[in-house]
Amino acid sequence: MTVVASVVLLGAAALSVSTGAQATPPSVPGPAASQLVLGTLDGPSKAKKDHIELKVGSDTTVRTFTLTYPPGSSSGWHAHPGIVLAVVESGSVTRQFADCSAPQTFTAGQAFTEVPGHLVTNPGATDAVLRITQLFPAGTTVLREDLPDPGC
Repeated sequence: MTVVASVVLLGAAALSVSTGAQATPPSVPGPAASQLVLGTLDGPSKAKKDHIELKVGSDTTVRTFTLTYPPGSSSGWHAHPGIVLAVVESGSVTRQFADCSAPQTFTAGQAFTEVPGHLVTNPGATDAVLRITQLFPAGTTVLREDLPDPGC
C-alpha cells in the first residue's frame, strides 16, 4: 500500500475571511498553548521516503506546541492556514468538521489532521493534552480564524 502525504504551500498570504455570521470563539476556560517552538523550512523543498512525501513551494514556518483542553472545553469553530497535525498525548478529544459529517474521537497515541472548518472538544473528565505541529506559509500573520457555527 502506498501512502502519500503531500503538503503544498505556495505564497505567503494570510488567512482572512469576512462573514456576516457570528463567530464561535473557544470556550472559557478554553484550550491553553505552551512550549512554542518555531522554525523555517526553506522552500521550495521536497522530502520523500517510505511512501511519505512532503513538498513545500516556498519558505514554510513549522510551529510546534502543546495544547491542553480542560474537561468540557472546546476550540470553537475555526480554521488555520496550512496543515495542522495533532497527536493526543493524554485524554481524548472529539473533532467535528463543518460539513457536519460524523464526529471522530481520538485518544492517547492517536493522531489526526485539522483542515479548515472544524471544532475540537474535550468530552472527558480529565485534561486532554495534544502535541501540535503546524505548517504554514512563512510570513503568515493570522494563524487562526474563528468561524460561525455551521449548525451541526
